[in-house]
Amino acid sequence: MVVWQKRRENAAYESSFVLASRMVGSLSWFFTIVVALIVSLNPIANSAEPSRPGEYDVKAAFLYNFIKFTEWPPEEIAKSGQPFVIGVLGKDPFGAALDKVVEGETVFKKPIVTKRFSRLEDAASSHVLFISSSEGNNLSAILRALDSHSILTVSEIDNFAQRGGVINLKKENERIVFEINIDAAKHAGLTMNAQLLKLAKIVKGRP
Repeated sequence: MVVWQKRRENAAYESSFVLASRMVGSLSWFFTIVVALIVSLNPIANSAEPSRPGEYDVKAAFLYNFIKFTEWPPEEIAKSGQPFVIGVLGKDPFGAALDKVVEGETVFKKPIVTKRFSRLEDAASSHVLFISSSEGNNLSAILRALDSHSILTVSEIDNFAQRGGVINLKKENERIVFEINIDAAKHAGLTMNAQLLKLAKIVKGRP
């Protein structure tokens, strides 16, 4: 009985891995990290049926992993007593997925916390800021307001990177891909890991 149950769990685990890989696409080592996170978010119950990772489970995992391949100015990280903040501006599409991904995690010796913001002035305290699609009509004003801040801006708003955001998450053929505006990153004082850039579609220029 124990062996049979273990086989069911292994089959379900492998199926979850395959389902996640189809959503994320072929992203080498980065893909492996993301999939590991997704599977950990979907513990297998007493069933061989895998829990299919949702779109925002995948995007939450991407958001967390972008941190590992981004460098902030030393003065931004050196501020003592402050957590590393992943913010969501506007309507939150993640639900609990983002909180689960970062629960108990640290970066740069700081605890990672998630915060939701309805006001732009409060969101400026973020290190990473996901700008919700609900803010599409205000995007130009938001990016102008954040212009002097070292914030990794991420969104799924159409043409986000072309409009001056740093990372644009996109869904293509049921897979999650991303664009990086390297000029926007440099302007924000951010250094993107070269390996990460190889996996992205590169966008240049700022409005």
